[in-house]
Amino acid sequence: MKEKERILWIDYTKSICIYLVLLGHTFIPQPMTYFIYTFHMPLFFFLSGCLFSFEKNPTFKEFIAKRFKRLMIPYLWINLITYLFWLFVGRKFGIDTSDNMSWYAPLKGIFLGYGKIYSNPPMWFFFCLFSLEIIYYFIFKPLKNNTRKIIIVLLTIAIAGYINYRFNPSTLPFYLGPAIVGIIFYGTGNLIVKKIEIKKIRPLHGILILITFLTVLFISPKNGYVTMSENDYKNYGLFLIGSLAGIYLVCIIGNLLSLKPVFKNTIVYISKNTLLINGFHILMFSGLKGIMVFVLHIPLDTLYGTVMPNILFSIVALFLCLPLAYIINRYFPFIVGMKKTR
Repeated sequence: MKEKERILWIDYTKSICIYLVLLGHTFIPQPMTYFIYTFHMPLFFFLSGCLFSFEKNPTFKEFIAKRFKRLMIPYLWINLITYLFWLFVGRKFGIDTSDNMSWYAPLKGIFLGYGKIYSNPPMWFFFCLFSLEIIYYFIFKPLKNNTRKIIIVLLTIAIAGYINYRFNPSTLPFYLGPAIVGIIFYGTGNLIVKKIEIKKIRPLHGILILITFLTVLFISPKNGYVTMSENDYKNYGLFLIGSLAGIYLVCIIGNLLSLKPVFKNTIVYISKNTLLINGFHILMFSGLKGIMVFVLHIPLDTLYGTVMPNILFSIVALFLCLPLAYIINRYFPFIVGMKKTR
């Protein structure tokens, strides 16, 4: 079966984004963390929206079955694998040893979408995206690509997200809080995907890169550590502006890189396996730290608050995820909701 034609700028943008996720989970200096957290998760919601089409998903039943298979099956399998590692190994070393955490603490996050998934925190995104897409389908399917109505509804949802964040003291289950806010970016991506593609490099693009970069650079220290998984946006207005600026920044860069692609096959492979990279990079981090300390005798202090060591550390972790992705896709495809091919 012939593989569908890929949108190369999205592959480059996804690859940049997943690397930023890894880098943001290292011990980089705080200003860099703030910069990345300003937009990296909204960017993933945006790209997910870029790839969605009602034409390819005419009925809700088929859509929900497909998305459960592609999101929740991997979510459950990866969480099972990483939870068992955390239960028997992870919580006995490093930071988790001081928490004295019960064996069932991560399960609330895994099965209820409520609170932090301590055994593998990045996995919240896939449960949240699944909840988001159910809501999105019901709300936006009747609008029938009416741009004016879509914009009005997106603005209304943005207000609803603010009201929930500002005035609701309770955390909603199934990551519904960040799902509501994520719809803003998902819907925007779905709305403008055909308008954001760049066909030719122009001087204007360099100006836009500079403007959006400076916008994120200005907002990130003012708004601080934004955590969508906990529905915490600090200043909601600054969060939205910073997110949209960061999204546009990386999308322009991804577009420009795709015009004269280098390492194309590697980039496409990374893009196709962002789910597995996101799911297993924390495990890779643990393994790399173990090698550093017990084999190479390099103290972890080397990573604290540094730039280049963490850049290298996250690059190595990213590329270690790729052979794991190959093994899973080739021999254990059920983990990602696929059938084994002969």
